[in-house]
Amino acid sequence: MAVSGLGVAYATAGFVLLWSGVKNATLKDTLTSFLKGQAPAPNPTGAPTIGVAGGSGSGSGSGSGSGPTSPVLGGPTPSGLVNPPAGDLAGTPSANKALGLLLAGTYGWAGSGEWPYLESGWQEESGWNQYAANDPSDPYNHAYGIPQANPGTKMASTGSDWKTSPTTQIRWGLAYIKATYGSPSRVPGWSPNGPGAGYVGY
Repeated sequence: MAVSGLGVAYATAGFVLLWSGVKNATLKDTLTSFLKGQAPAPNPTGAPTIGVAGGSGSGSGSGSGSGPTSPVLGGPTPSGLVNPPAGDLAGTPSANKALGLLLAGTYGWAGSGEWPYLESGWQEESGWNQYAANDPSDPYNHAYGIPQANPGTKMASTGSDWKTSPTTQIRWGLAYIKATYGSPSRVPGWSPNGPGAGYVGY
């Protein structure tokens, strides 16, 4: 089976994004290190910590795109974040997004016009954070995780680690979008530039 140059390029880009996110390094540092044949050093400031944050949202989605700024996401906080298990620093939003790009490729959505819809849709929903919670006081029985499954317990059908695993959450979310809408571009209210006015969740 022939491997296309475009496929290799997407896989490489996804790996670089994933590595940068996991190591909490800039893309420039990661690329420079790889070109020199070295593994990039982690960001000296360390990986960000995740804490409960405020915000508001409605529907099965998590956020309205406004509210307090999150130090983790670097932008508007979704609805809130649940504290991760002690010592869990993996799965940063940038690493989760890179993982999402790779997994979306299994549906043919990575190298097509579908990816921008998925990328911006889940950015609005959760900021690509696996601990994003619509109701942090009772997170798992409301919209939760990267795809904002409502309730979050639905994702248990994909894996027992659904509360913390970006992989399990993304796999569940991709399957949900495929089964419900057909593709990210068909999700009502989603666009490549972010959800439209009045969007309250999918």
